[in-house]
Order: sequence, then structure tokens, then C-alpha cells
Amino acid sequence: MPGLAPGMAQRGGSGGLHPTEQALMTELPLDGFIVIDTTRMLPGAVLARLLGDLGARLLKVEDPAGGDPFRAAPPLENGIGAGFAALYRGAESLALDLRDPGDAAVVRKLVKHADVFVESFRPGTLERWDLGRARLRALNPGLVSCSLSSYGSAGEWASRVGHDLNFSAQSGLLPLLRGGREEPADGHLPRVQVADVASGLLACSAILAALLTRARTGIGADLDQPLALGPLPFVAWAQVDALLGGPSMTTSHLAGAAPCYRTYVCADGQAVALGAIEPKFWASLVEAAGLPELAGAGLDTGSDGADAAARLATAFAARPRDHWLDVARDRNLPLTAAHDPVAAKADGYYGAAGGAWFGAWPARAGAAPRLGEHTARVLAEFGVTDAISR
Repeated sequence: MPGLAPGMAQRGGSGGLHPTEQALMTELPLDGFIVIDTTRMLPGAVLARLLGDLGARLLKVEDPAGGDPFRAAPPLENGIGAGFAALYRGAESLALDLRDPGDAAVVRKLVKHADVFVESFRPGTLERWDLGRARLRALNPGLVSCSLSSYGSAGEWASRVGHDLNFSAQSGLLPLLRGGREEPADGHLPRVQVADVASGLLACSAILAALLTRARTGIGADLDQPLALGPLPFVAWAQVDALLGGPSMTTSHLAGAAPCYRTYVCADGQAVALGAIEPKFWASLVEAAGLPELAGAGLDTGSDGADAAARLATAFAARPRDHWLDVARDRNLPLTAAHDPVAAKADGYYGAAGGAWFGAWPARAGAAPRLGEHTARVLAEFGVTDAISR
């Protein structure tokens, strides 16, 4: 294997272990890796949570004047935004003003010890602060840097800005999230930031791939993961369907037109979600509902599908949700409760998962850091003694 570049510690691999064996290992995949996170808001926070749960040490560099704006997103708990607290558990906060030449010099010294550097500034901003890619790569050839700018660092869109709503709307994702309604008169929008979250997920994949390449070559990478690309995995199938024309799964069967794939309200007012795309599941369900004559109607659309759905809805409305969940367990059917976020957290499966995002590794423990909480200790640890402790 090639020699390791500065900032690269020798780490043991897991070999060819079965995932169950990996889950029992005490060493996480990124144990010993250091990530310098200078991002702001949700995409970088999702990325940080992923890398942290994989074992990376997160050095969260924040502006001393308020820190990451995500900190202030309500509701607040102990003065910290709930979203920030959930995604930055176990991170270390360094209060450093990157616009200040002295603090920028501190970051350059820290970069020599880092494996990953993540930023979300407009293209050209870090270059003005002497923290551009070329500068950092000269300090640490093994560094994997990743930019989460709006539209990437090159091209005619590079100077433009945007947020989740812009990317979801521009990519064609927004009407899909709203069930096909392109311009809702009520102005209501989806309450999940799909583009932001997806960008963090994609950036994590890119960084892990770059670290894997670095393990073979000893050379780092400069990655662009524009936030505008976040929606694309969600619209890929729908775009192909639209280009080919005609009815499609994404605009019909998976959008509520087929009775086998939709939500239903039970007698107690609680809802269930039915995902019986496979005919065997649908046939078993309608048999349990006393409607065996509908065994062939699961994928019907149009008036036939609407009629089958209405008859099944009447059956669901006659019994409470727990009855139907018992039926689902007894017959092993893809029928689940339709929860809100709070109820989902208390659900047997998600409650047992403990908030973990990875099946093989637990969620990172610890509280989110106070702004600048670790500045002095971290700088002393890495021998950066010429900075003012905040």
C-alpha cells in the first residue's frame, strides 16, 4: 500500500466480516478520522451526523458571533435548536472567525491533522480567506475536501444561491411531493427538506468513496456536491416516465390510483398504510377483509380502482387500527400504522432502533456542544498556541 499522507493515521479494516459481526465490533469504521466541519444549516448537519455515527471526530468550526445559524432554529432546548442538537451530538465546537487572518491560520494548522474538510460557502469565498482547496491540499495532500455550495464551484450557475425549496421546485421534485399539485393555492409546502437531506447523504457517499481511494493511493480529493443535485435520485424514475409518456407507476399506482397502495382510515380515526403491490399480499388482505371477490383488483386504476378502494375503505372503517395491525402480523402483510413523527418515535421498531440511522452501528451518544465549548482544549491538543482562546 502506498505511504500515507499527512493527516492519515493507520487504521485497521474489518476484512470480510458478516454485517452481524461488524455490528458487534467496538471499533467504528471512521474511528480515528478527523473531520473539520465549517458548514452551516441542514445539509452539512446531516453529513456531520452520518460521519459522526460512523465514528469520525467532528470539529465543528463556527463563527463566534452566533455560530451556525442552525443553532437558532426553534424550538430551543437549553439554548440550542432541537435540530442542531439532534444532528451534532458528540461534536466539538470551535469558535473561529474564518474572515480573521489569525483564525484562518489556526484552521490551516488544524487541517494538517485532518482527514476531511467540509464547507458550504459560495465559490471563491474560502480562497479570499486563504483557505481554498489548493492551499489546503498543499498543507495536507491526503485531505478529502467537500463543498456543499448551491450549484457547484464552476459554470454559469456557480455564483447563484438557493435553498431546499428552490432545488425541489427547479428539479421537478416539488409537485411529486405534493401529489402532483404544482402550484398549491393555499401556499402549503412539504414539511421535510428533501433536497437538503439528500445532499448530505450523497456527500457522505462521495467522501467515503474518496477515503477508500485514498487508502489505496495516499492521495486526497476535492469534491463538489451541489445541493441542487440532491433531488435527482428522487425524480430519476419520474423523469423517464414523463419522457416516455402515457400512464406510469409513479403517476398512478404509486400515487394512490391503485387500491393496493394507499392509506386508509380505521374505525378509531387512526390511519394505516397499505403497500400490497404484490398480488399475493393484496389477495390475502381482501380475504381477511371479507372481500375475496376483489382479489384481482389490487392494481386496478380509474373507476374500477376507485370502486375497489371505496369498498376496502368501508371495511377498514368498520374496525379499529389495532385489529388491522393484528391481521397484518398474522398474515405477514405490508400494512403498517401511519404515524406522525412523535408517534413514530414511540413505535416498537423505531423506538428500539434508538435513533440509529445505520443498521450496523449505533447512533452517536453525547450532547450537542455549546458554541466554542472546545476551542481552547482542541487548539492546545494540536499545539496551536498562537490563537486567542474564546
